[in-house]
Amino acid sequence: MVPVRLWRSAGPGRGRALLLAGLLLLLLRQAAKQEVGRTSPPEPLRGEGESSGRPPPNVVFVKTHKTGSSTLQNLLFRLGERHNLTVAFPRYTYQFAYPQRFAAAFVEPLPPGAARYNLLLSHLRLAAGELGRVMPPDSLYLTILREPVRTFQSVFAYYRSTVPAFRALAGHPRTLAAFLQAPARYYDPADAGNGLARNPMAFDLGLEAGGEEGGSRWDRELERLNRTFQLVLIAEHFDESLLLARELLGLRLEELVYVRLNVRQGGGDEALAPGLVRRIRAWNWLDVRLYRYFQAVLWRRVERYGYTRMKGELEALRSLLQETRETCLAGDAVGPEETADELRPWQPDTAAILGYNLRPGLPPAQHASCHRLVLPELQYHARLYHRQYGRELRAQPGD
Repeated sequence: MVPVRLWRSAGPGRGRALLLAGLLLLLLRQAAKQEVGRTSPPEPLRGEGESSGRPPPNVVFVKTHKTGSSTLQNLLFRLGERHNLTVAFPRYTYQFAYPQRFAAAFVEPLPPGAARYNLLLSHLRLAAGELGRVMPPDSLYLTILREPVRTFQSVFAYYRSTVPAFRALAGHPRTLAAFLQAPARYYDPADAGNGLARNPMAFDLGLEAGGEEGGSRWDRELERLNRTFQLVLIAEHFDESLLLARELLGLRLEELVYVRLNVRQGGGDEALAPGLVRRIRAWNWLDVRLYRYFQAVLWRRVERYGYTRMKGELEALRSLLQETRETCLAGDAVGPEETADELRPWQPDTAAILGYNLRPGLPPAQHASCHRLVLPELQYHARLYHRQYGRELRAQPGD
């Protein structure tokens, strides 16, 4: 995900944000033009193009920030393309007016001939009632959470120059530690641009973290979210989560293949001092509570699924993932300077995002299938939008 038009805060970064917005639209237009004429799915990887026997259900995926959500979004984009599903796209650019709460007015109208939307997969801030005005009542609701310390570390690295609370520390040699020494000095909760600066996952799911940490209010809020979502995936148990999603979506094992997308170079490798970990957890206490609640929900579902069954299917899935990577990829993920232009993820100015190169010499049909597997979020979004509407994405008014 790219932090363009994410924040509407006034200040010295405004002109820079407008420049980034222009560059983003240029990238998206180029991506869409490259895909003109590709209107039917190619012959894919082993089994990927075969029907599972029934159309997939309608899906709302609430795409949280820096949680592994781009990987799941790619899988769902490919599902939609295989079945020619109608996607609910943002009216402008690639997100639903984030960080505002979602509203039906943010959605591009249905294309001619479509009766309803089948998929809604772009970044938004949850407002379940408004989503219900757009998506069919039988839609499945999915989201994903990640361990809160790693989430906040990644959010800080990715949005350090865009979130006002983080931007205030520009030039500091140890910005994360400095922020957590006195976060209230930099954090203004009244600034909507600071939504990701504290409890970012809870913010994405529509929660307001004001008030006391204890009390029954949060129990009720978490129970409400549990009723809203048919499945909350956990990034640290992504494969187990996918197998649970497979049952809900009616997919075959071959339709679960993925590679990890939008991964930060060095992400997750940085060792954090125990004191810094404690500060991150204290500052993001609602994310900690949210994560622990849904981690427990996931393991109860795994227990019902059956440990023996899960173990066998995990082995089969991981074997298939290895086979797919060996078939498609020229090697491990590489930095942006080594990634082919059309497969290079958008790069923030505070982190390097890894991408993939495809194996040379793949047969055309297999190349097309592998290409979709590694296609970054913005390029895939632009491709499907052009396929559905026959035009390029619109810029945000004022850009």
